[in-house]
Order: sequence, then C-alpha cells, then structure tokens
Amino acid sequence: MFDAKHLATVAKHYTSLSGRRRELQALSADILSGSKRAIFATQRSDAGASSRELGVTVKLVRSGKALVAKEPRLSSEGMWRAALEEYCEAALYHDAMTKGRVGKVAELPDDPDLYLGGLSDLTGELTRSAVLAATDRKSKDVKRLTSAVRDAVEFLLTLNLTGQMRTKFDQAKQNLRKLEEIAFSLSVNERR
Repeated sequence: MFDAKHLATVAKHYTSLSGRRRELQALSADILSGSKRAIFATQRSDAGASSRELGVTVKLVRSGKALVAKEPRLSSEGMWRAALEEYCEAALYHDAMTKGRVGKVAELPDDPDLYLGGLSDLTGELTRSAVLAATDRKSKDVKRLTSAVRDAVEFLLTLNLTGQMRTKFDQAKQNLRKLEEIAFSLSVNERR
C-alpha cells in the first residue's frame, strides 16, 4: 500500500531536520547566554568583557544562520528568534553605552521584528543604567539616557505595532515614564 522508497525519503528528511533543529536549539541557548553576559558586562561598564562576549556570540549567530540557510523552515523556531532578539538587545546596549549611538546590528537577519524587539528591550537596559546614574547623582547621564529612551519610543510610535511587539512597546513607554519621574526627582533635589 505504501511506497517504501518515498517513506524512507520522508524519514531521512525528518531525521535530518530534527538533528538540525537540536543543533540550532543548542546554538540558541549559547547565544542567549552570551548575550546576557554581554549585557551584564555593559551594566558593569566593562566594555572589554562585553565586546569579547559579543564577538563569541556573533560567531554563534553565523553558525546558526548557516544551519537556517540549509533548512529555511528553522528560521521561525522560537528559541532561535528569542536568541537573536537578545543578541540584538545586547549589541544595541553595548553600542549605546560605549559609542553613544545605535544602528545596524552585525549578523542580525533582515527581520524588522527582531530589531524592533531588541530596540524595545534596550529601553529597559538604558533605564537600569539611568537608575544607577541617578543613585550617583549623575543628572547629565540620566538626561542623556532619558533622551535616548524618548527617541526610541518616538520611533516606535511611528509604527503600527500589534501583538507581542505592542506589548514590548508598552513596556518601552513604561520605561520612559519611569525615567521622566527619576529626572523630575533629580531636578527637584538639585534645586534644594
């Protein structure tokens, strides 16, 4: 009844796909971990450690992209997309804190959702940095970081974000609101 040759072809393809999926999941876990370490290093103002972590992570992203090129269906794997978004956030945060600007992220696939997710999450990291600056009474740093978050939110406002992106945008707006409250408190205390 069944074509044994065709079934063998299906089984072979399925086995290959499963193996590549597991390989991509392992790479994704390493990308997530490396990105989180890069973010933590940036939070500690350790640009060297952050750069090293990002360098290792870029190589992992390249390996993942090569797997996806062999099996394009893997591009929609949740763990892969989460890892790329975390990598984007880490790279943007590193650039924002070390170069004072953000732009294109090396090796990130041309997928606006990944970039927008990373950009939205970046506002949370910038807010953490501003809170630390505020505790040290560094009002210029707080103003600079507040301005950066405001710029990100203003850009995101120009888009009609829906679903998960809308949730991330709402979080970015909350980050801006928190920063505005911090900046206000600092300005009031400076006048005393």
